[in-house]
Amino acid sequence: MKRVVLTLALLCPLTGFPHEGHEHAADATPAAMPVDAPRRLPDGRIQVAKASQHLWQLRTQVLREHEVSAGVELAGRVVADPSAGGRVQAGFDGTVEAGPRGLPLPGQAVKAGEVLAWLRPSLPPLERSARLAERADVETRLGIARQRAARLARLEGSVAQKDIDAARAEADGLARQFAALGTAVEGREALRAPVAGIVAAARVVTGQRVEAGAELFEVLRPDRLMVEALAYDPALVSTLDQARGDAGGTVLSLRFAGGGRSLREGTLPLLFRVEGAPPLAVGQPVKVFANLRGPAGKALVLPREALSGTGDEVSVWVHEAPERFAPRRVRVAALDAGRVRVVSGVSAGERVVVQGAQLLGSVR
Repeated sequence: MKRVVLTLALLCPLTGFPHEGHEHAADATPAAMPVDAPRRLPDGRIQVAKASQHLWQLRTQVLREHEVSAGVELAGRVVADPSAGGRVQAGFDGTVEAGPRGLPLPGQAVKAGEVLAWLRPSLPPLERSARLAERADVETRLGIARQRAARLARLEGSVAQKDIDAARAEADGLARQFAALGTAVEGREALRAPVAGIVAAARVVTGQRVEAGAELFEVLRPDRLMVEALAYDPALVSTLDQARGDAGGTVLSLRFAGGGRSLREGTLPLLFRVEGAPPLAVGQPVKVFANLRGPAGKALVLPREALSGTGDEVSVWVHEAPERFAPRRVRVAALDAGRVRVVSGVSAGERVVVQGAQLLGSVR
């Protein structure tokens, strides 16, 4: 009986195994496309499922009014404090020679009065020849004057003292003239650091010929930097209060130092002192957010991360429904480095996206 069952099993294979002409893998149902992918609706709104919101780390905030002071945003740049920095310029045409420690490098610390380099006069051939001839003439006259002064000194008592003093004065004057001509022809002048600090810029190399007035080195104190902002309203000078700056993501604490009453290319320069010693470079652009004196008022406040776009195309995303976001054009005014004051476009009580707004704008 067992042999009969085994024979039937071999002759009738199980139907569950694949056989020729029929692949069960082809009968599998294809995977369904995700139906909760973020998508833009025909009216411009964005449909985002809860799972995607969590993945994108979207954060919203209910708009409420806050007590804020009026403020203004100004464009500025980092400048050196004029009393804690200086420039080294060439006093005459000449050739630059290295100082005792070689030519200073940018960032090198120097002391006030330290010799940074030497400047040797550079004269045209004809002028140099004239100076040499003049020096030789003065040298001859100096020798004669010294001999005359020595002869009169030996005759002291029989020659008037005033004649002896005059001869000596003449010899001393010719000696100083001879030394000055020697310096003009063969001497060199020391280029010294005007203040103690660091070398901000070095614009020469050894052997370089420079003209009179050329800027060779710039020395400043990195802990005494300032920010120069440009304003178009002279009335701001009397209304400015505390200020903060944004220099490429670095937040600066600024203290108003003063502003002139003379326009420069239609703008009024305002100076702010930088508190502390943040890593800044002269010429670096800075956005200045200054508070104005006066009574505080109520306004809707949003972080700058909530804004999409620039200029007049600024907008925010309003969370209208659990999975729906609507773009809203708004007008804003600068409040400080991290916040803006909403002028129009949204109302108190509406929920606005304050984190992940750029991701919503990328949905197509």
